[in-house]
Amino acid sequence: MQDIIIIGAGLMGAAATRHLATEFPDLAITVIGTAEPTDHKNHDGVFASHYDQGRITRVLDRSLIWGHMAKAAIDRYATIEAQSGITFHHRVGCLRVHDTETTVQEIHDVAQHYETTFDVLDTPSAHEKFLYFHFAGDVTAFDETGASGYVNPRQLVQAQLTAAQKHGATLIREQVTGFTVDSDVVMVTTTENRYQARKILLTAGGFTNSLLDKKLDLKMIAHNILLAELPESEIARLGAMPSLITSCDNPAIPSLYMLPPIQYPDGKTYIKLGGSFYGAGVGEPYISTRDELTTWFQSDGNAEVGALLKEQLHTLMPDLEVLSYHLKPCVLTMTVHGNPYIGKLHDHVYVTTGGNGAAAKSSDEIGRMGALFCATDTWQSALTQSDFAPQWQVD
Repeated sequence: MQDIIIIGAGLMGAAATRHLATEFPDLAITVIGTAEPTDHKNHDGVFASHYDQGRITRVLDRSLIWGHMAKAAIDRYATIEAQSGITFHHRVGCLRVHDTETTVQEIHDVAQHYETTFDVLDTPSAHEKFLYFHFAGDVTAFDETGASGYVNPRQLVQAQLTAAQKHGATLIREQVTGFTVDSDVVMVTTTENRYQARKILLTAGGFTNSLLDKKLDLKMIAHNILLAELPESEIARLGAMPSLITSCDNPAIPSLYMLPPIQYPDGKTYIKLGGSFYGAGVGEPYISTRDELTTWFQSDGNAEVGALLKEQLHTLMPDLEVLSYHLKPCVLTMTVHGNPYIGKLHDHVYVTTGGNGAAAKSSDEIGRMGALFCATDTWQSALTQSDFAPQWQVD
């Protein structure tokens, strides 16, 4: 009998497991989740979206809520690295470039509230400092330094799980197929075994609804990531390139995010980028069923979106030399209110899910909020609980 079983060993689940293990040492804590598949094309089990080497980390945001979660998580990165012995945080800075007064004011408000370190640049100043970027029109650039940059999500998950196990948590690499609640016991079934717990915390990302009879109001987006392979000469030329979030002068791509050159497991170095196509009617549709999720993760992405990303990459970096391009599928799990769902679904059943395409950097704080709510049944955050309330689908 476990006190709490966490279902899903991705970014939120791993974070929740570490917080439960370190802050509640007398509880029996188990996390159940599959490892990254070695053959994505033929894997018919569940997937996660953290199978990657770079996710942007920064405090500056349009939302005070997301700014809070990011800062709280970033402030604990060093602790997680020390507990695990795994380095995942890279301080290369983050550049945000925007062309609308509303967005600029929202980011100014967050910057002042959380007192992060940044400079504000106009278009000529941004071009002078970042010679490899070309921004169209009049823009305002927020050059955030300090702890901003990127995290390696694979290594962050591994660091969280390693630290959790050092503090007594158990990791089971199996796929959960369902659960039932009988009196005060939750029976969790996997493809291999059955496990008992007093409570469970669902952190299964886009696959959360596949475990629920009554479905949460989640929209999963078939997202695309473009990897551009760089030669050694470009890696040297770009030097300490920051992470980038920018508005785009392209109606098909309202905004774009880009990671600096990062070495991947194949030994090659890539710039990674993706766009906010959802709502624009271009190539990134909603998907809902488990079969649709699996089929998407097994695919090579959407070639139309890949072409748009490639075009925008060379618009932003017109002198960039690229050896090859690779399109990868990803899934964004979106909630109704734009914040993660954190709450109690039924007796003994809790949930923490819905990253809204922005959760990797903040996952330690999101996992902490979900873990503490599950363990204590009380809300322990300066943020308002109603901003995270799970919403059900309407029949």
